[in-house]
Order: sequence, then structure tokens, then C-alpha cells
Amino acid sequence: MKVIICGDICPTEDYRKLFDTPQKLFGNALDLIKNSDYAVCNFECPASDSESKILKTGPSLKAEKRDVKMLAQIGFKAFSIANNHILDYGFQGVIDTLNTAKECNVEVFGGGINEDEAQKPLIVDLNCKKIGFISFAEHEFNIATTNTPGANLFDPYISLQQISALRKQCDYVVVLYHGGIEHYIYPSQLLQKKCRTMVDFGANLVLCQHSHCIGTFEEYNNSTIVYGQGNCIFGYREGNDAWNEGLIVELDINENVEIKYHLINATLDGITLVDDNTRIKKFYNESEKLYDPDFLKKEFSEFCKKRSYLDMPLFYGKSRVLIKLNRILKGKLFKPNKRKIMITYNLIRCDAWNEVIQEDLRSAFNDK
Repeated sequence: MKVIICGDICPTEDYRKLFDTPQKLFGNALDLIKNSDYAVCNFECPASDSESKILKTGPSLKAEKRDVKMLAQIGFKAFSIANNHILDYGFQGVIDTLNTAKECNVEVFGGGINEDEAQKPLIVDLNCKKIGFISFAEHEFNIATTNTPGANLFDPYISLQQISALRKQCDYVVVLYHGGIEHYIYPSQLLQKKCRTMVDFGANLVLCQHSHCIGTFEEYNNSTIVYGQGNCIFGYREGNDAWNEGLIVELDINENVEIKYHLINATLDGITLVDDNTRIKKFYNESEKLYDPDFLKKEFSEFCKKRSYLDMPLFYGKSRVLIKLNRILKGKLFKPNKRKIMITYNLIRCDAWNEVIQEDLRSAFNDK
């Protein structure tokens, strides 16, 4: 029995027409999906006719309802919708997605009509084995609440117990985690700690999505953690090799479960499976570095320093023009003083202050 898990799927503007020709869109990867016994993906947007975008930062993404039908017809049996875009078109967008998936006999997990529904895992019987799927998203403009639709929030005080409970019901547990740092191939120390703890609580495979690049992986406590699956269907970007590649993960389920990685590349005409031993070897070689905590700490610090000219003025609410110019001028346009940095740093690192400032910001945002 073969389970196929694809990364982020979204009909970006340049791929919009291709969604009406799945043979071209998926290329030679289509047979891999069609011939699987169970295919899962992260559906990275609502499928809705709604035109009402929510107020948020970042792009608002949307699919057509017919896209769900197409994905169901080629073999996808389940969608995770625990991601940062599922609420881009409001509650109606989520409701439309759930209803359309139900009409197409596609299971949905990682999101729902409310918090309770969003937290429910998916359990599938395959080859006399129960495979459990559960997915979580980090908190952006996307989370389900007690009485509103959205994605399933990763809350360590609740989510880890959910993984543990699922493990007691299943032979094999897959966690899809939509989070981490975009365009960064290594896990931060926090992300590594989170994912390893998920394994400690019962996960057999943790797949981190959202980063838009192939990351690295590690074997930990007889389980596998992949820090970055890369894109599946997310358009094509000229000159951006990292964006244009991804991994389709295959679980070969017999007495044991064997994990295989299939490399895909995006072109202007859709995606294609590629046999690139050099790239796969790089994936394995980079992954060897994960066992060196000093390397991870240094690499993350250097990555953040390169972004600081962009991130610092963004954090302090400066205009897009200033942010862009500050990046070009390498920080010469905006330099917060040490006292301002000290105060801000303490507000976000201390749990008590962080909770207070988040509530203050939430209230101020809702009052506008």
C-alpha cells in the first residue's frame, strides 16, 4: 500500500489555466498520485466564490471550487487545511471549501467550522494498519475559534496531547506542521525542539510545510522529521531554483513503513518528476548538519542578520517604502536605539508581557 503526501498546492495566477488541464499541470507526477492508495496534500487556500478578502498582511490566495473536484478526480483523498491562507476570504471561504470537499468525497483535516472540528485527526485503514493524520498551523490570520471557522492552531499545551491520543489509536502517525521560517532550509532551534517533542509524544513522521523550499531531515527516536517539503504546485519563479522544487513523500506500507522522496521541479508548463541524484545527495548531506547544535545556532543567527534590514523596520511598523530603502541601504535608514530595542525585546521574550502585549495589539486592531 502506498500513501502519497504532497506539499503546498495553490493555483497562483501563472498556473491558473493549468488547473483545467491536470495532465499538463502534474506531468509525469500524475501517475504517482493516481496509482497511490491514498494521496494527501496541503490545500493552501480556500476554494470559494467569495470576493471578500480579510484584512491581513501578505497576499490573499484563492482557488475555484472546480479545483477541488479536479484534485479529487486525479486521486487526492484528503486535504490538510491547517495553513496560513485558509481564512484569506473569511469564514465563507472556509465554509465553501469544507462543503465542496464533502461534495467531492475528499476528507479534510487540520481545519473546520470551529475549533473542535479543526482539531479532529483523520484515521485511515490501509493494509490492516491504521494511519493517523493530524495537522497544525502557526498563528497568523487563520485560526479557528470556539465558534468560528479556520485552521487548527499548534498549541503545545493541547496539541501534544492530541498526538499522544492519536498514537494510541493508530499504528503510524503523520503530523503535518505548517510553520517554520520561509526560505530557510534548516530548522531553528525552536522548530527542532517542537518537532522532536511531537515525536516524543507519538509522531512517526513530521512533515514541515510552508517554507517554500526543500529543507533537511533527521532521524530522531526511530522517527523521521522533514524540515521543509518544498512546494508542490505553487507557480513558477524565474531564477528561483529553491521555489521551483519540492518533494513528494511516499509511504510504502507493508510490515513496516518505508519512506521515499520524489523530487519535483516546476516549469512554466507545470511540474515534473526528475531523477536528480546530485540534488537528493545534497538533501542528505545538508541534513547531516542537523546533529550539530552549534552549527544550527550560528546558521540561524547569520540568516536573521541578513534579514534584519527588512525585519526590524517591519516590526516597528514602518512604511513599505522605508522598509525597501532600508534593505537597499543595509540598515542605514532605520536604526532603533538600544533602549527601544531592550524594551521591545523584553516585551516579546517574557511570557507574561508577551501575553499582555498581544491582547493590547488584538484590541487595538479590532477597534480600528
